[in-house]
Amino acid sequence: MKAHITRRRFLSYAGSSALGAALLPMVSCKAMAGSTEPRFTMGLSQYSLRDLFKSGSLDPLDYPQFAVDNFGIHAVDFWEGGLPEAELDNLAYFEQLRNRTTDAGCDPFLLMTGAINGAAKNLDGNKKIVQAIKRTQALGARYLRIFMWVPDKGEEAAVVEGAVGALKPLSDVAAAHGVTLVIEPGASTRSQQGAFLARVCGALKHPNCRLMPDFGKLRGDIYAGTAAMVPYASVISCKMLSFDAAGNQPDLDYPRLMQTIVGSDFKGILAIEWEGKTLEPIPGVLASKRLIERSLAAAGAGANS
Repeated sequence: MKAHITRRRFLSYAGSSALGAALLPMVSCKAMAGSTEPRFTMGLSQYSLRDLFKSGSLDPLDYPQFAVDNFGIHAVDFWEGGLPEAELDNLAYFEQLRNRTTDAGCDPFLLMTGAINGAAKNLDGNKKIVQAIKRTQALGARYLRIFMWVPDKGEEAAVVEGAVGALKPLSDVAAAHGVTLVIEPGASTRSQQGAFLARVCGALKHPNCRLMPDFGKLRGDIYAGTAAMVPYASVISCKMLSFDAAGNQPDLDYPRLMQTIVGSDFKGILAIEWEGKTLEPIPGVLASKRLIERSLAAAGAGANS
């Protein structure tokens, strides 16, 4: 089934939002002038277009080509909540998604699933995540994005030790399937703290368990939390919630956040995740893309088209 959103309708969206100039080829960002290897690649979270999937106007199988045609983005992630529920246990469907993504010239870099139990004593407590690892492999993705529930009470050292114990067998399963777990903030108050997640990842020291900063889900000092997570990050989720008249995020200082990323050793995908309601999905993604590009430029990172 073809997507019901046409290119003509897309252009009308973009024009009405004064964002038509943001229709560009895939964007990569260079760390410095003269660099030949792209340091950053713009990615897109399927969650950004959730309203289109919910309404049935966009089929998940058409999503990769849609991302290329409408946003010039070739790195796409998938979200289990945006896929047909009846197909979640059908690995052949994920292989079909993989083939359609390849046909569109896209990189299916990540699958987003739910929360793990960070206090589980063995794999039996996280059977759903084991299945999600298999889906990720069938999709051809490198990363499985997860939350982590941990107890909010008790000594932090003991909670970290419990989380390491729960993550170690899952990370081993992920490694056996060519997948890396990436933990984003969420699922419990403690695991919304960047410093806590960094402490867990540092204690685990497993190459197949990393972090995924999500600016909109960090609690407390999000700038300090981002800085704590970045050394362990494999992907960055560039959460967008709303825009002011100048195209900035009122609640998030994006130039400051991008300066933290640019000033670190991170190299990889900056994934747009539009979660706001003030704009429809297409103009919301375009506005997000423009803000990331502008913020990277302010941080001294040039952009390739």
